[in-house]
This record gives sequence, C-alpha cells and structure tokens, in this order.
Amino acid sequence: DGEFARLQVIDTGRGIPPERISGLFEKFAQADQRRRHRDDGFGIGLAFCRLAVEAQGGSIGVESELGEGSRFWFTLPLIGGEQ
Repeated sequence: DGEFARLQVIDTGRGIPPERISGLFEKFAQADQRRRHRDDGFGIGLAFCRLAVEAQGGSIGVESELGEGSRFWFTLPLIGGEQ
C-alpha cells in the first residue's frame, strides 16, 4: 500500500481449526494438539515471528480454512515510503 510491504506464505494443507487460530502466535501454541510426533516443534516459532515483526512496526496473521489450507502473512514498514 506504499507504506508497508506484505509477504505471505500459502499452503494447501489441512488447515487450522478456527478455535486454535486466536492463540496461534502465543508461546507454546500448537495448531493441532492431536498430533504428537518426535519431530513436532515446541510452539515458539510463530511467537518469535510475531515478536520480530512487531518490533519492526509490522503486523502478522493467518487466514485458514479446514481442508483448504492456510495463508500466513506479515507486513513490514517500507523505509522512506514506496520502494
């Protein structure tokens, strides 16, 4: 929009249950509590992303639909306006 750059990552996976989205960027949050594999994360990756993006004056979020996939996005301010 001239002031912010928006980047997004889109997948076509299972999607995230609606009740899990609101806390997804909190520490130790997991999108799917039913899956517990040895290689699952600890739930700090998205919390770190939120802290890093917000520290730079940006915002972060996710849109998801079960069975369709997810769209993770973040914005960062452009230096000196539109580049």
